[in-house]
This record gives sequence, structure tokens and C-alpha cells, in this order.
Amino acid sequence: MDANISNITPFRQRLQGRAKLYELIRNFFSDRGVLEVETPILSAAGNTDPNIESFNAPFHGHVDAGSRERWLRTSPEYPLKRLLADGVGDCYELGRVFRNGEAGERHNPEFTMLEWYRVGWT
Repeated sequence: MDANISNITPFRQRLQGRAKLYELIRNFFSDRGVLEVETPILSAAGNTDPNIESFNAPFHGHVDAGSRERWLRTSPEYPLKRLLADGVGDCYELGRVFRNGEAGERHNPEFTMLEWYRVGWT
């Protein structure tokens, strides 16, 4: 039992470190008036980048609900740009993304991505 407790402590420390990092990121953007948004994770369109493969999933909803095939996002880029075009102003998202075919020691097919846009900045 003691071995299990010692294994939990480093894991909890990593989780606390990640939570602290997220807090710092959110505070950074909040201090600068950048709005945190949440965009759809599942969409009716896949990724257009030929170097990034999307995960897809069948949709079993009503036939009038659109495409039977749905896609997990590889990036929040397009929905964030649509928000900019709609006039939402400076915005960012810290959220989960999915990339099929990317796995290894330093790659996971599901990960957290930070993406932001500032109006008028180059």
C-alpha cells in the first residue's frame, strides 16, 4: 500500500503543476483583455491541412441533422477566425485537439492546444 501512495504523489504534483500553468495562461490573457472562448470539438467538416489527419466518427442522429460523418478538430484555428470575422475581438482557446496517426514517446493523438488571435496584431 505504501508503494501506491508514493506513486500517487508525483502524479498529483504533475496535475497541480498543469493546473497552475493553466491558471497562469488564463491570468495572462485576462490581464490583457483577451476573451477565453470555447469552440466546437466535433464538426461536419474535416481538416484541410494535407499533413494532419483528422479522426472521424459516425453520427447516428436524425437524417435532417446533416452529415452522417463527423470529425474531431485538429485545431481551433478556423472557429476562432470565424469569431474574429464576426467581431468578437481578441480571443483565445485552451482546449483539446485530436490528430490521427500522431503517437509516440513525445506525441499523443489527443492533446491540449493554446491558440489565440489579437485584432490588429501582426
